[in-house]
Amino acid sequence: MSGSLLVVAGEASGDLHGAELLRAIKARRPDLRIIGIGGDGMAPYLDRQLAHVRDLGVVGFIEVIKHLPSLNRLFNRVLSAAREEPISAALFIDYPGFNLRLAKALRGAMPQVKLHQYVCPQVWAWKKGRIPILGTVLDTLYCLFDFEPALFKDLPVEALWVGNPLVEAVQPELDREAFFHRTGLDPARPLVALLPGSREGEIQRLLPSMVELARRWYQDGKHGEVQWVLPVAPTLADDVIQAHLGAAPILPVRGLSYAARAYANAALVASGTATLETALLGTPFAIVYKLNPLTYLLAKSFVKLPYFGLANVVAGHQVVKELVQGQVNARALSDTLDDLLDPLCGEKIRRELGSIRAHLGEPGAAGRVADHLLSHLERPCANPSR
Repeated sequence: MSGSLLVVAGEASGDLHGAELLRAIKARRPDLRIIGIGGDGMAPYLDRQLAHVRDLGVVGFIEVIKHLPSLNRLFNRVLSAAREEPISAALFIDYPGFNLRLAKALRGAMPQVKLHQYVCPQVWAWKKGRIPILGTVLDTLYCLFDFEPALFKDLPVEALWVGNPLVEAVQPELDREAFFHRTGLDPARPLVALLPGSREGEIQRLLPSMVELARRWYQDGKHGEVQWVLPVAPTLADDVIQAHLGAAPILPVRGLSYAARAYANAALVASGTATLETALLGTPFAIVYKLNPLTYLLAKSFVKLPYFGLANVVAGHQVVKELVQGQVNARALSDTLDDLLDPLCGEKIRRELGSIRAHLGEPGAAGRVADHLLSHLERPCANPSR
């Protein structure tokens, strides 16, 4: 193969999936030049990093509009780099708003380039109009859930279910004893994990209510023994978190996101991939979701599912409670957390979380994608005009 591989991830979960995939690709083809956008996980495998995922970490219609100038500059930078290299193929990892636009531009400007998407956008929840676009612009769509390929059965894209990489990726970084030793937390006291998201906008909307909850419980004789841990996403700076925490009794930790949840008695988790991770770890949790009010009103008109939490969507019914918009307040969080920490309620949730694992396929997703993608890179495009 001549030319480079362009890879674009736009958020922390994409960086997680991308790191595993690029590791598998480089193990098979160490000579392959890879350029693109990624986070700390993908960076070691990028021969040329065009930007960091934090530069793309924007959620919601209104927020995207505010950041359009910087996103457009980055978009043009990626297109220019694709021509300079030049690239032979592109791999888009989730982040459909930016990546689908980029795929269309590449299809028009460089029709010989193979276009692959890893992680099917959630078109089954909203924006179903994107299904025919994805199905005609892309060459390959690697799906994480077994129900997704059927959505594209009448379209020319090759839609493949490869399984979910979280099945093998989600493992505690340390054993229980080492975790409590490193953090200084008391293993004999209840522990609550707080996951307000990986983007600054999510932190601003979700963390204040969590901080208020922790402060109230810390001063409460009934809940005073509860400990609080906040795994900080690599996309977030310390000062962003600390500005919200102040003197709150919450311990921020880095690099221990899975261990913090695995050894917690309960968790409050921002909607997204983190809910699926927490489900795999078996920790009772509730999903919290809060957008800009106008963004939320617009989203409600598009979303056609009874649940917004990915863990509940995969399960096919509500396994964990969902708190949305105005429900994300200290009082509602307190009532929900009381239930999660109840032994009988917690055990019931743990049993139901176990059923989610069966919907995610077998280990080895990154290797399967790497093998398929590289096999396509080895042969010329059959229809360069497509």
